[in-house]
Amino acid sequence: MNSRWFLVRHGETPWNDEGRAQGQSDTPLNARGRAQAALTGTRLMPLEFEAAYSSDLQRVVSTAEAIMAGRDLPLVKMKSLREKAFGEWEGMTFEEVERNHPTMFRRLFDEDVDFAPPGGESDNDLYIRMQSAAKELLATHADSEGNILVVGHGGSLRGLITSLMDMPAEYMWRLRLSNCSVTVINTFRDDDSGASGAALELLNDTSHLGDVINEFAAGG
Repeated sequence: MNSRWFLVRHGETPWNDEGRAQGQSDTPLNARGRAQAALTGTRLMPLEFEAAYSSDLQRVVSTAEAIMAGRDLPLVKMKSLREKAFGEWEGMTFEEVERNHPTMFRRLFDEDVDFAPPGGESDNDLYIRMQSAAKELLATHADSEGNILVVGHGGSLRGLITSLMDMPAEYMWRLRLSNCSVTVINTFRDDDSGASGAALELLNDTSHLGDVINEFAAGG
């Protein structure tokens, strides 16, 4: 059995634009993000999806709904697909975090998987959560040969990718995932041997966003 997983990061939000730690704060899309989501919907329109999943936070739900517009398929919202929690740092710019908490800020970017912002999650916490989500989705679609859509966050999708690809948690932040980028992973299972695995087909493709990027760069 083989299936293709289309992983899409949500569109841009005001906090993305301002360089703020977003985490699990429920921020909306901005105008650029809504335009990105619409273009992603156009990009994926020719595809038929067997199922569609998203985080339950509004920036992701809005992106997923734009992609699913006109399709007779329910969108399943999963709390487990939420972004990494940044706790007390949510809403702060990363410049403010670095200025006020320089030692902890360095740990945040040193692939220290056990470090968690005050009141937040560590990379290892996120990785374990996404491992569980991946196992749940793989079990649900164990006999699938179709396309599965998963719309999430930069952190949660990195965790999902590394989980599916059997990579260590340290690799999560080595992957670049831009707003409304498309990543495709093929999952497979051999019915005779029972062996299973995954192969990365496409990573962080934003080719469909060229027009909106140019428009907003010009001040439109």
